[in-house]
Amino acid sequence: MATGINNTSFTERQLVTFLLGEDEFGADIMDVKEIIRVPEITKVPNAPSYVEGACNLRGNVLPIIDGRTRFSIDRKDKDESSRVIVIDVNGKATGVVVDKVSEVMRVNTADIEEPPMIVKNIDADYLNGVVKLDNGNRLVMLLDVVRALSVSNEKDKNNAYNESVNMNKVFQASADSESIEEEQLVSFLLDNEEYAIGIMRVKEIIRVPQIIKVPNCENYIEGVVSIRNNLLPIISLRAYFGMGHVDINDHTRILVVDMGNFTAGIMVDKISEVLRVPTSIIQPPPKFSAQSGEQLKGIAKLNDGRRMILILEPSELVSADEISAISAGITNQEMNDGENSIEKQILDEEKLVTFKLDMEEYGVKIANVQEINRMTEVTKIPRAPYYIEGIVNLRGNVIPALDLRRLFNLSEKQETDATRIIIVDFDGKRTGIIVDSVSEVLRVEKTLIESPPDILNNGIDSAYVEGVGKLENGKRMILILDISKVLSFS
Repeated sequence: MATGINNTSFTERQLVTFLLGEDEFGADIMDVKEIIRVPEITKVPNAPSYVEGACNLRGNVLPIIDGRTRFSIDRKDKDESSRVIVIDVNGKATGVVVDKVSEVMRVNTADIEEPPMIVKNIDADYLNGVVKLDNGNRLVMLLDVVRALSVSNEKDKNNAYNESVNMNKVFQASADSESIEEEQLVSFLLDNEEYAIGIMRVKEIIRVPQIIKVPNCENYIEGVVSIRNNLLPIISLRAYFGMGHVDINDHTRILVVDMGNFTAGIMVDKISEVLRVPTSIIQPPPKFSAQSGEQLKGIAKLNDGRRMILILEPSELVSADEISAISAGITNQEMNDGENSIEKQILDEEKLVTFKLDMEEYGVKIANVQEINRMTEVTKIPRAPYYIEGIVNLRGNVIPALDLRRLFNLSEKQETDATRIIIVDFDGKRTGIIVDSVSEVLRVEKTLIESPPDILNNGIDSAYVEGVGKLENGKRMILILDISKVLSFS
């Protein structure tokens, strides 16, 4: 089995995926110039509501658009996860603020479906398709970012883009028309130190998949994974640099990197950003030893030296001979055993959509869940049961909306931006269940699910609960609902 990953072909697209609210979007990487932290933004007078303003990006004015406002999602304060994706819009750079950048991924064009006729908050003209991942449990909407960020009419052009470009006067002192030699980097964290690899070496960025251990390897070799029928060795940079072990978490990522003569996955604590750095501020590394000087390509000093980024040279980290030994150390039978263990694990697990009511967490089997929507307009029905909020129109189909708080005799709560309607299907009948917020989709080992006690502490009728999932050594409890009982009114 080969150790490399095939180059992108015409049957694949490479996407930068990101979050806006609860929804995940993907932008073609060819439209993305870079990804930066949210800078200081100067407001632009008389601009459309979705235009945040403009910032100074290395002497050039960058218009900034708020992604949430652009797509009719409630604004929220920017935090540590917020990023600006810089897009090439008709030859001019435009930044769009997103809640979080997820990863860089490759998808087969065969896995891209036509977008539905009606999509909440997003004009269907801005969508190029929908990618269904994890057997349809994860949806990534392909956004035509160039069209979505283009100004829609002449008035907007004058007020939003051209006026922000005129703000060169604000940045006159730093503007420089001469080209600057730059290095584009993907930066990441190990503990509190920031490292980077040149973006031309990074093929993609993925979440951590199932890793198959390889016997008799160096301690920094986590194992191998199979990606698109190719064997990819995984290197833990923490172990390689002699740092303490930490468990894999939601931030852990693997950079698929061209190491010179082969491709490998480099596991890091967290992806920081994609940024351009003038070569003039990159200094040669100090040579404490011959090896350290080779592995470090340079040190970038940003913010007047307050931020230091160690730039690695991937080809000097691990030799091709070591990787060949890894490939020889695992047999096809072990690969098959690893895949079979994954299949067995899936059979021994219950997959749930989890959500919150007050401080309690509940789960519904994903087999019963059709989709999850933001709160929509509900039409009241006279003489309906007290727990029926009314009916909603779901793409031309009328379905009842059940208020789970009322059914469980919980206090009333005002609708918020987090309120969701979970569309469930039981015996061919669809019903919308109104919940405070949706948490996640997760797998729970069946051995961790117990029968519910006769009396639940929160006063909810135990007849509605078919099991209790105990996670994190019992610190996290998920009440798994019996949908047949919850929907018995129908």
